[in-house]
Amino acid sequence: MRDIVLIGGGHAHLFVLEAFARKPLDGVRLTLVAKEATAPYSGMLPGRVSGQYPIDGGQIDLERLAKRAGARFIHAAASAIDRDERTVLIDGHSPLPYGLLSLDIGIVPDVSSIEGAARYGLVVKPISTFRRKLTGLLSGLSEGSIADVAVVGGGPAGFELAHALRKRADEAGVRSPRPVGITLLAGRRLLDGLPERGRRLARRALDEAGIDCIEGIRAARIEADAVILADGRSIRADAVLVTTVAAAPPILRRSGLAVDDAGFLKVRPSLQAVDDDTLFAAGDCVTLVGQERPKAGVFAVREGPVLAENLRRAIEGGRLRNYRAQSAYLMLLALSNGEAIAVRNGLALQARFAYRLKDRIDRGFVDRFAQRP
Repeated sequence: MRDIVLIGGGHAHLFVLEAFARKPLDGVRLTLVAKEATAPYSGMLPGRVSGQYPIDGGQIDLERLAKRAGARFIHAAASAIDRDERTVLIDGHSPLPYGLLSLDIGIVPDVSSIEGAARYGLVVKPISTFRRKLTGLLSGLSEGSIADVAVVGGGPAGFELAHALRKRADEAGVRSPRPVGITLLAGRRLLDGLPERGRRLARRALDEAGIDCIEGIRAARIEADAVILADGRSIRADAVLVTTVAAAPPILRRSGLAVDDAGFLKVRPSLQAVDDDTLFAAGDCVTLVGQERPKAGVFAVREGPVLAENLRRAIEGGRLRNYRAQSAYLMLLALSNGEAIAVRNGLALQARFAYRLKDRIDRGFVDRFAQRP
């Protein structure tokens, strides 16, 4: 019996489980190890904040998906990988042997550069812990006890969450002397990497939504009722969402794997580790050597089918496929007014149909893996 062990319930592993559910492999035992029983779809998070989706919408049941694939499900955290013994160390369990190992464990929050962020901030990643804090934030908006909110991070997540908060606050129906104040602290530059037209549309959309945007200065400290910028300015905030850059999971470096300077696992186009043919990985936890890309779910989604096929081919002794990371992809940024900004290949536009397209894509992804057999 050959053992394939999957660690993590990221987007790519959903495709692996789907592939093995459709076509099981004789003589192969599949195991999924995940510290969370459900996998939240990150694309739906702004919609959960805005009220477009239920607060628990976009959750994929990993145990049910594993069962459909004929896989064992271990609801626990993996703490280390012993490549000499070919085992995974799991909290509260005996070491788990593997013939092939696949990692899709995402990223972890890194708020070390912002004093007070861990204590006072609502750190967005991982989404599972953010969900518990989100309930209090939304209650505060509805009851009127939260009058000012700051969002730290000028990337797509921060931009969409600022708009989601505006929509939620405007629809809360709370009577107050003024609308809830929302400030986006974009750091060095808002939506860096987008074409200039995309940034112009984004700035205009923030202005039309009544969202203040501060660029060119970073957040240095978060206090109980304010964010202090590096130049000493104080931004009033009853709640602060933090969406800044995250870090590599410590298990990678701790296990002695071949990682880049930032601690992310280095993989080949076959999605194998650069120094281990039995170790595969995908998603935000990896750096694809020679095809480095931003940390975005769109890449994990494209990697998923290649990873599934290569795990099967590796067991059967076949030639592995190479994954080619797309250099251009569609980015859809939902706005508070029911429109979205669409960006691709240097082009950008804002339209209501773009919002509907994002909704269809997001719902379609979750429905694909939530379907019962």
